[in-house]
Amino acid sequence: MPKPIVTALIVTGSVIVVGGGAFVAYNVINGQSTSSTGTSTSQTSKVALVDPDGTYNFFSDPSVTKYPEKDVVFGNGQTLTFEYDGSKTNNDPYATLSYYPYYIQDDGTVLPMGGGNITGRGSGTFTVSNSIFTSDANGRHGFLEITGTYDTGFDADGKVTGKNVKLGMYPVVFDVAE
Repeated sequence: MPKPIVTALIVTGSVIVVGGGAFVAYNVINGQSTSSTGTSTSQTSKVALVDPDGTYNFFSDPSVTKYPEKDVVFGNGQTLTFEYDGSKTNNDPYATLSYYPYYIQDDGTVLPMGGGNITGRGSGTFTVSNSIFTSDANGRHGFLEITGTYDTGFDADGKVTGKNVKLGMYPVVFDVAE
């Protein structure tokens, strides 16, 4: 599976960061592979994904050297493993990686489901697992976004500062814990 170079733009809280590179993204849900044109629709479990700006297009930054398989099951304590070389977070040994799950609803819109920090810092092999309860996501397709936060600190007003970079958006299928 190709690993495209990506311009990263992510908003997490009030921090916005723009990374460098050429933007290339594509959908690979249920075997489809289409260029990101801003008007992407994809069939996922017979539901048309409503994603006019391409927010949920699959991509993996080359710095993620091993990433979760397409449509891997996630949410009932399953563990996903990926490898990250640290380059997109300037090899900051204190960089924090985070994950954000989203699932596709019957009308094709995407619903965010929370998320959290991934155990570990900097670079290396990381694992993430989560148990999702009381959700309509069971058996549905969705996405797992992985981001990195680095160069953190406080500004003169005591607000937390830092830089964020989007490392990947991976298609998953949810298994809700009962």
